[in-house]
Amino acid sequence: MKKITIFAILFISITFSSQGQDVGKWRAGSPFKLTGGVYTLTCFVSRPDEEWAYDAKIKKLNVLKENQEWIKTQALKYGFSVDFSESGHLGLKEDIKLPSIESGTGSGKEPVNLVSQVLYKAGYKSTLDLFDWVKHHTKAENLQVIIFAKGQGRGYSMASSSAMNKEKYFVEGTVLYETSTSGKESSTSAIAHEILHLYGAWDLYKTFCQTAENEKKARELFPNSVMLKVSNNLNSLEVDKVTAWRIEWNNEPEEWYESFRGDCRQ
Repeated sequence: MKKITIFAILFISITFSSQGQDVGKWRAGSPFKLTGGVYTLTCFVSRPDEEWAYDAKIKKLNVLKENQEWIKTQALKYGFSVDFSESGHLGLKEDIKLPSIESGTGSGKEPVNLVSQVLYKAGYKSTLDLFDWVKHHTKAENLQVIIFAKGQGRGYSMASSSAMNKEKYFVEGTVLYETSTSGKESSTSAIAHEILHLYGAWDLYKTFCQTAENEKKARELFPNSVMLKVSNNLNSLEVDKVTAWRIEWNNEPEEWYESFRGDCRQ
């Protein structure tokens, strides 16, 4: 098995597209609950004719650390603790090369097997080898994979359900691009937004599975929600109480919370 190198410092959610099929139970993958220890594996990927600059990688890792510190602070406000101290990386010295990398567009049709593709390319025979390694060599209860892809695109998360192939989809993660679709620096808060999706958070702005009506309602109730708006100032954002309920930080839900599900399957 490939040994993971420990590294000290370290917008939209894709749901399984299977209309007319049983999608099973969601939140059935490697990140179980956003409390306790979380092992974060970061991966830097690029196409054969491209290469990440090393300083750009370090910058992304620092932004990731900033987002995780913010999540820890938000968890404490709800009386929970999260520990992101255990982590590893792949592709820091030399990029993991993929034949092609599809740019996220917000369509909901992006590929959701990128985690398994990257792990196989990195040398894993099975994605579950990574999960087993984390389980037996760390104190973390959760495993999340953060893929930084060279190029432009709109980040998205890849959540798993009990009806999906365990080998391909059990290890969950999110992909974030070097820049946005416009070529500008991606918003700082995009990382926290996508991480929260892995634990059950819904988008609160209009998407392929969220309604314009719910976005309007969210703007009135939670104008600073990280699931509603983007910002380079994380301290201007918050985890709203509906999102806190979805990620199991709020154990006193109100009936109207469910109305924010929209058309999302999760």
